[in-house]
Amino acid sequence: MTFSQKVKGEIIESAKNSESKQSLLVGLVLSCGSLVFKNKQVTFCVASENQGVIDFAKKLILSEVPSASFSEETVRRNFKNKEKIELTVDADSGSELLMTLGIITLDNNGNRQIELVPAEFLAISESDRVAILSGAFLGSGSVSVPSSIEIGEMSSTNKSNGYHMEWVLSNNEFAGRLAEILSMFDILPKKVERNDNFVVYIKESESISNIIGLMGARVCLLELENDKATREMRNLINRQANCISANIDKSVNAALMQLDAIEVIQNTIGIESLPDSLQEVALARLANPEGSLLDIQSLLETKITKGAISQRFKKILEISKELQE
Repeated sequence: MTFSQKVKGEIIESAKNSESKQSLLVGLVLSCGSLVFKNKQVTFCVASENQGVIDFAKKLILSEVPSASFSEETVRRNFKNKEKIELTVDADSGSELLMTLGIITLDNNGNRQIELVPAEFLAISESDRVAILSGAFLGSGSVSVPSSIEIGEMSSTNKSNGYHMEWVLSNNEFAGRLAEILSMFDILPKKVERNDNFVVYIKESESISNIIGLMGARVCLLELENDKATREMRNLINRQANCISANIDKSVNAALMQLDAIEVIQNTIGIESLPDSLQEVALARLANPEGSLLDIQSLLETKITKGAISQRFKKILEISKELQE
């Protein structure tokens, strides 16, 4: 099961007792629904690869129109698409529900007209806005996490290089309104056109966590936050290890340069020709070829700082360079 599927399963479970069923339906119908003409009436069908979403759609529709009947068909639109389940509502019930949701309205002459986005779309309560987001996510949403994160039994095919949540919509106006709703929760999504669809997406992990929590997927939220913390700790440890490794490499390289300089002096003028202070650190280096400045410090009879030791080695390097010129 992918992480997206787990989130959708939790949304469905938490929405069973929702008081915003109409808003859930609006989000669902506008995200994965299409209008159908039957018996000179307008009804609709919803399509999804997820049987759980289709079953949930049935329950939502029946909660509004108990007499509704359905036809269900598994289709494959072309060789690139996965199989989808299409749920079509009977003409009378579908037409009635579209009127209730405000997707179909009557003009001044009593003629029906289609509203791609209901007029009162934004003049709703916070719970209704969350319900619309949830319904839209069930219909066309997905979420993926970095490849180094393992969440439960998440399929490896759901992994990516970073955090990403998106809604893929055929209705540009609805995509714009969905982005407006997200902005009301201080989340600023981006919107792009992709393959004749309009994609509203978010990449900030904190925003994705907030939305998952808003939509009622509490267990997924806890798992995501836990794995984010694990990932951050792992990255911190890696950075510290890299820093330590770099410091070790730097220390070893410095020690090799010092040994080379001491060898030049030893083969030319002799170590005994050096001042006592330089002889002391040179002999300590020969006794501990790979040691750090702290190791060298522990070998000296004269108690001096690491900075002073470094200055003495710098002087040895200068003498060695002069001898080679």
